[in-house]
Amino acid sequence: MIVYTYSEARQNLARLLAQALEAGEVLIQRRDGQAFVVRPRVRDASPLDVGKVNVRLTRDDILGAIYESRARLAEPRTAYCVRRRRPASKPVKRRAR
Repeated sequence: MIVYTYSEARQNLARLLAQALEAGEVLIQRRDGQAFVVRPRVRDASPLDVGKVNVRLTRDDILGAIYESRARLAEPRTAYCVRRRRPASKPVKRRAR
């Protein structure tokens, strides 16, 4: 375990924190004998957790994009037909960008 005096810890705080992250913990000792341990905090959540994103898409917008994407992958590049689950007379509403 790495041990710092109070004065060393105060002067080299950035290095102390980096060493605590690398080693797991660092000890700071005062002249009067008191000792303190500096440890990195363990994250409660995954770094891959993301908050909600409000894009205001309707169900039809999402399904239309999925159908279009699948049709592009399934058909040759010359021409393709989008398979729809809704009647052809009902157009898909798209937002202006």
